[in-house]
Amino acid sequence: SSELFFPSGALSPPTREFASRCMGAQLSRRAPPSPLFALGIACLAALMALGAVRGGIASTSLVLGEHLRLAQHQVGANKVFYTAPSGRSAALTGLRPILPGHLIVVPQPPVERLAELSEEAALDLFETARSAQQLVRGATAFNWALKDGAAAGQPITHLHLHIVPRKANDLAQNDLVYELLDRWHPIEGEVNVPPPLDLPDDDQRRARTEVEMAAEAGRYVALAAERRLGGPLPTQEVAFGNFKLKPSQVFFVSTSGLTLATVNLKPLVRGHVLVVSRRVVPTIAELTPEEMQDLWRTVREVQGLVQASHGASSSTLGMQDGRDAGQSVPHVHVHILPVGEAKSSL
Repeated sequence: SSELFFPSGALSPPTREFASRCMGAQLSRRAPPSPLFALGIACLAALMALGAVRGGIASTSLVLGEHLRLAQHQVGANKVFYTAPSGRSAALTGLRPILPGHLIVVPQPPVERLAELSEEAALDLFETARSAQQLVRGATAFNWALKDGAAAGQPITHLHLHIVPRKANDLAQNDLVYELLDRWHPIEGEVNVPPPLDLPDDDQRRARTEVEMAAEAGRYVALAAERRLGGPLPTQEVAFGNFKLKPSQVFFVSTSGLTLATVNLKPLVRGHVLVVSRRVVPTIAELTPEEMQDLWRTVREVQGLVQASHGASSSTLGMQDGRDAGQSVPHVHVHILPVGEAKSSL
C-alpha cells in the first residue's frame, strides 16, 4: 500500500490511487523489486523530503505531480504544503510570505466568498488550517486572517485564509502584521491596495457603556430570532478569559451551547463582534473536534447576522492564536469586522 510510504493525507486521492496501483503491480510479481521501481521510489522520497524542509517547515503532506488553482493562476505542486484527506482544501506555502512559514489555505474548487461554500466544505477549510498549522515548527503563536469580499480588501477572487506563524519580537510592532496582510498579493510584483478604512488608534478606542452594548446586542438578538438561529441566551455572567461578560452583552449562543457571540467593548468598526468558545482555552489546538466545528459554524451564522444588520457587503475575520500573535485575552475568539457599508467606521 502507498500508505507504507506516504502518511494519510500526504497524497491526493488520484495520486494515491496511482501509487497504490504501481506498488501493487510490482508486489504482485512476487519477485525482488526492479532497479527501475527502486529508483522511482527513491525519487518520490527525495521530492517529499525537498518539500518537507522548504522554509524550515516540517511537512508530511506534499501533493506530488499535481497543481492547484489560485483564482486564475496555477500553483505548482511544490507549493502545496498540506492537503485535507477529503481533497477539498489545501494549504499552500512560498506564496510571497510576509513571515517565514506563512500559509495560504484555500478551498478546491475555487469559490470567491465564504458563504458560497457548503457547511461541510467550510468546516473542512478551517480544520485543514488547524491541521496544517500543527505541522509548522518554530512558531509560538499564529495570526489567522480571512478577507471575505472586495470591500474587506480581498486581493483575488478565490477565498483564502492566511495562517501567519509568529514568535516574540519578530516584528518591530506586533500589529504591523495587519499592514503586511493588507498589502499581500500572491503574484510577484503586485501589491494589494484595499479600500480605505478609518480605524481608530488603540488610545482613541472608547470603552462603551453597558447600555450602549446592550442596545447593539438587542438588535442582533431580534434578527437571530427572526431567522430562527441559535439557542437559549445566558441568564448569568459567562467567562471570557479572566473576565466576566454580562448576559446583556451576549447576543448569540449556538444550538449546542459550545460557542457564543458577544458585542465588543471597544469596537474598531460598527458591528465588530467576537465569537468565543464557551470553554476557556487559550489556543485553537486545544479545542475538541466538536468545539472546532461549532466555533466556525457559529462564525458563519454571526457573520451573516452582523452584515445584514449593518448593510455590509464584506467582512474581515481574524484570530490571534496565542500571546505572541497579539492575543490580549487567553481565550479562543474570532473577530468579525463587517465592512462595505456607507458608514462602516466609527
